[in-house]
Amino acid sequence: MTRWHLRRSGGWLGIALAVVVASASAAYIEEEFGPAAPVRPEPPLRPPVAPPPPTPHVPELAAYLDRLEIRHPLVCGRLAVFPMTLRGHGGPAGRWWTADESIAKGILIVTEKEGGGSVPLLVMENRCPAVHVFVMAGEVLSGGKQTRTVRRDVILSPGQRVEIPVFCVEAHRWKGEAGFGAAGVLVPQSIQKALRQGADQAVVWAEVARNNAALGSENATGSLELGLKAEPVAEKLADVRRTLVPEVPAGSVGFIFADRFAGRAVGGEFFGRSDLAHGLLPKLIDAYAVDFVLQVGRDGTVRPVDRAIAHEFLNRIRYAGSYRTGTPGSGAGIAARSAGLVGDGVGLGPHLVHFGCQVEDRIVVPLVRPVPRRGNITPGVMVE
Repeated sequence: MTRWHLRRSGGWLGIALAVVVASASAAYIEEEFGPAAPVRPEPPLRPPVAPPPPTPHVPELAAYLDRLEIRHPLVCGRLAVFPMTLRGHGGPAGRWWTADESIAKGILIVTEKEGGGSVPLLVMENRCPAVHVFVMAGEVLSGGKQTRTVRRDVILSPGQRVEIPVFCVEAHRWKGEAGFGAAGVLVPQSIQKALRQGADQAVVWAEVARNNAALGSENATGSLELGLKAEPVAEKLADVRRTLVPEVPAGSVGFIFADRFAGRAVGGEFFGRSDLAHGLLPKLIDAYAVDFVLQVGRDGTVRPVDRAIAHEFLNRIRYAGSYRTGTPGSGAGIAARSAGLVGDGVGLGPHLVHFGCQVEDRIVVPLVRPVPRRGNITPGVMVE
């Protein structure tokens, strides 16, 4: 073989050797590290979880909630009030009076039960043949052997006579006449919430004592009525009413109450008729102002409030649902106990008459005596 042939054979041999080495290296790398994983596209993002469907409401409340319109808030110190109106027309027909109106006109007679009276029961009679009487849970009845508060909403049809469940809100008296008058006050919202949460008589007495002590209005009989009507307390409540009531739009059928320190709604009252709503509004404002305006010794930052707060509260009610419960008078009772809410009310036929609802966490009035100042809101509390 010539020298040229040897050089040519050596060249091909080198190339073959290089190919073998490269192949071996590739095999080693594949064996050591494994094949590269195929590139897969990112899975699409899941859509946000839809909120759960609303729990069914009793028909009259469901129809009512769908028609509500929220108005601009009114404010006084820590308290904000959102009036509400209804789209369209329709509500309980005929003539309707509140308990205070009916007692003042002599058509609603309230007495102790025969046989010496019974702490948890009173007798109510509507003596008018043409008027329905609405008595709201939490209204205070003055007189009898001791002052009481009504435990449930009651509708008295013309001529109807019923026994109604009550709680005593005057622990240290059991004497007097059989008849009752209108006290003109509601229990404060903190006591109303305790009633809706199932409080017994002992809890109610304790709450009344706490409230009177917080307001500096203790009295010999432990009367809630006397505590709320003590001069410094009554003057401050009147100032709050003068600030808020004239600004409420005509035709309002309900009110959502909000805590401006917390920036959230704390309760709401909804009526099927605007005359009932406006008739009970002053007492409702007092019931919330006791806890949210007349407090002393609790500092906080007042937050701006808008209708989003009220919308959020209404949505909670919609998703909470409601169910039937008993009522001592005409119509059908309504209750709600879910989504952190406690509510009660009553309807008549296809129409809502009243539904009240509160958030479950409790607002406690601090045990600090107010400094009496005539004609003013508590010092340091801004009134707008």
